[in-house]
Parts: sequence; structure tokens; C-alpha cells
Amino acid sequence: MLLLAMIVLAIWGITHELPYMILCLSYAIGAAISILVREAIAPSPQTRLTRISALLLLLISLYGFVDFL
Repeated sequence: MLLLAMIVLAIWGITHELPYMILCLSYAIGAAISILVREAIAPSPQTRLTRISALLLLLISLYGFVDFL
């Protein structure tokens, strides 16, 4: 999902059309939630770093959505 978000973000960088940015934020939110759920079920050795990164991605993506509204 993160790869899809980066691809859509690159497309948005070229076209500057709003639907691409909204789709990118949706993918980023889905990826962050997926990472957090995966870490809750089966923690990795870098659990703290992974959770902080996922929470940061989630917060930035949610801020982007609120900014559009």
C-alpha cells in the first residue's frame, strides 16, 4: 500500500489533480493502520520504531485530509 501511495503521489506531483492526492492519503492511512494491526498481532524486534513511524504517517495523512475539508 505504501508503494501505491508513493506512485499516486508521484502522479499527483505531475498533474496536481485533487483526486490523486486524496487517493494517496487514503492509501497512506490504510497502510499505517495495517502496520499498527500487524505490530499488535506479531511484534517485530523494532516494535517501538515501527509503531512511532506508523503513527507519524497516520497523523500526517489525517492532517492532510482535514486540510482538504
